[in-house]
Amino acid sequence: MRESLYRQMVYCINTYRTWIEVADDNLYKEHIISRTDRTDYLVSRTLVLRAFKTNGIHAEGTTWTIPEHELDKALAIYRKQDSTFKQRIKKAAMYFSPKDAETLIRLATYGIVQLELIVRPTPIPEKPYYLCY
Repeated sequence: MRESLYRQMVYCINTYRTWIEVADDNLYKEHIISRTDRTDYLVSRTLVLRAFKTNGIHAEGTTWTIPEHELDKALAIYRKQDSTFKQRIKKAAMYFSPKDAETLIRLATYGIVQLELIVRPTPIPEKPYYLCY
């Protein structure tokens, strides 16, 4: 996963969170990948998510570690499912939306983690600030 895309995903999760936050986005951890004929060991970046309040069956303080290779697999699946996503991220990482972050995390965790991100509207005063006085 490109660094800019990874950072945009972390930004979306932290900004629009409702019950889950990014606990660590720079953890490098050894993972075991089982093959039919051998076992491979891989050190990769791991995204750590933590529930900061209870939500359904997930208690406060529950953590999930998502290896980057799982995020890469989820990204490949999502590119095949949504052609507009593929076009948007080719342009720039800034087109990565909270909906995309939810989908990637859901795919990478095999449906276990549902982020439930909420984009809150920015309050805009009726009058510009210089007319308020």
